Amino acid sequence: MNKLHSLGQAIKSIRQNNFSNAYFLYGNDIFMQDYFIKEFQNKKNTSKSYLYYLGYDQSEIIFNELSNVSLFDSNKIIIIKNINRFSNKSKQDLLDYLSKNNSNNHLILVRNEFDFKNKFIDSIIKNTIAIDVRTPFENKMTEWIKYFSKLEGINIENNQIKNYIELYGSNISNVMNYIKIDFLSKNFNFESANRQYHLWHFQDSIGKKELNQSINIFHSLLIDGNNLNLILIYLFNFYYFMYLFNTNNNSQIGYNFSVNKIIQSKMNIYKNKYKKSEIKNIILQITELDFLSKNTSIDVNNRIICLINNICVGYYE
Repeated sequence: MNKLHSLGQAIKSIRQNNFSNAYFLYGNDIFMQDYFIKEFQNKKNTSKSYLYYLGYDQSEIIFNELSNVSLFDSNKIIIIKNINRFSNKSKQDLLDYLSKNNSNNHLILVRNEFDFKNKFIDSIIKNTIAIDVRTPFENKMTEWIKYFSKLEGINIENNQIKNYIELYGSNISNVMNYIKIDFLSKNFNFESANRQYHLWHFQDSIGKKELNQSINIFHSLLIDGNNLNLILIYLFNFYYFMYLFNTNNNSQIGYNFSVNKIIQSKMNIYKNKYKKSEIKNIILQITELDFLSKNTSIDVNNRIICLINNICVGYYE
């Protein structure tokens, strides 16, 4: 197997505007995967991003997008996760694409499972910038947690980081989720959790980017027995409605039980707080959370809290 680039090397390269047509994120730490993808999207902020999950999206749709050349949309970022689910024919089609791709598009392939004896993976590594995104060893994890915490505006000491790693250190995602939740909880007043809120209250507060209120309402909804998947559905439909409203695509806006008349009447207030690209990025994140909630054992509750924080502080702009 060819040598993999470290995440630090890859980030440094794209910050110096050295881009490749194809990247391969190889390893199981979702936080490190997401960090590279977000950094790349920020540097190529004029490019549209397309996210696909094999097993959820059909390979035919993905290859149609790869081969679709448009004068007005020729610079795309195409992210494909779960590439191990490609059929044998699709694997060969992908390798053929990588061997002769000269387009302006950027392809980011992701595989969580690390396998030292896999000819398909070896071939991908030879034709891409392959990046090691496995969970680092403890000494390196401390450095990354310190770095990511600083990016989040969280001031944390090394001895505190070591405690979090000891308790939750199976991966960076786990550690950072608990640090962010503990940090956020110091700024919130949960006394209002006894009040009964409805899902449209949650849409209203997060639409206005009211961080404290959104967290309080979210906890109240959970206490009242609302299902996490139902909350994600209401969140997705709210931002999808906002996206259609923001693009003046009124012909596609039909009746939606999860976006009531109160929320619809305030849509002008909400849309002024968001950029179009931001709305699309949020929709992608909600879609990814929904997929993970149905196909993995991650703590979706914690991830939603992080999502709320990121939305309200403008992380997806």
